[in-house]
Amino acid sequence: MQTEKEKGLSIGSSKKKILIKYYYERIRRDVTNFIKWMLLAILTGLVVGGASSAFAACISAATEYRNSHLWVFLCLPLAGIVIVFMYERLGRQDGGTNQVLSTIKSKDNVPFISAPLIFISTLLTHLTGGSAGREGASIQFGGSIGSWLAKLVHLDETDHHVMIMCGMSAAFAAVFGTPMAAAVFAMEVVSVGVMYYAAIVPCLLSSLAGVWLAGVCGVAPTRFPLEGVPALGWLDGGRVLLLAALCALVSILFCRSIRLAGRAYARFLPQPILRAVVGGLLVIALTYLFGTRDYNGAGMDVILRAVNGQARPEAFLL
Repeated sequence: MQTEKEKGLSIGSSKKKILIKYYYERIRRDVTNFIKWMLLAILTGLVVGGASSAFAACISAATEYRNSHLWVFLCLPLAGIVIVFMYERLGRQDGGTNQVLSTIKSKDNVPFISAPLIFISTLLTHLTGGSAGREGASIQFGGSIGSWLAKLVHLDETDHHVMIMCGMSAAFAAVFGTPMAAAVFAMEVVSVGVMYYAAIVPCLLSSLAGVWLAGVCGVAPTRFPLEGVPALGWLDGGRVLLLAALCALVSILFCRSIRLAGRAYARFLPQPILRAVVGGLLVIALTYLFGTRDYNGAGMDVILRAVNGQARPEAFLL
């Protein structure tokens, strides 16, 4: 017969073994999960970084060709027809950037066809002088490849959206050369005011891997020379706050204008091909009307002049 003291020691020893086993399993699971995400994030960064390097190089080549062969600009309506044809034939399930962002919330899939479609359509747009940036294209491009890799390694729904954000981070970092900004951007762009902190390490690793491979491939990061940055005081702080408010107002105006233009196009020009032709002709007409090619392609010259204090006051409106 065990004494009360022996029974107490036996129970205490059993509890201790249970606690040790519990914490051992928890630590093992966390370490395994950490290693898994390190490998997946680096893999995503390298795959997306390589593809994005090719994307950035092609965009640069297309821009140089357009600048040296000005007649290509007149082919913009034709490029629009080709893009519409491709999406109607191959990309009916593609919802663009909004689909990628909503997919992260709904834990759904991004069709892999989005990657080649956005690659070709963005290349054609820049080649023929369409006014388009690279941010939305990189989000779609990276998110599509990230979703494909998640399906390839059979991740569950919870991890699937983190892989999409890793792909977005790697693509953004490879194209613009800003790994930290790319990681934060991918985490915050999904929901305004909401940060997916669980994805910070995978997104940052993907960004670093992507920007490293882009550097190896010779893709130069986007840099703006700054000289004589003043110390931040009360007066300059107030100017920054005023600038932030004005930029927010311009952003609201821009987003609402896009929505109104889209509705007007859909109402008066129900045929997508006709919309592409009219849109292309409008860009050509406005380019010759204002006598500037600043808004053909990504518009980097406008940003460079703004940084140097030489931008036209009405540049944001144009």
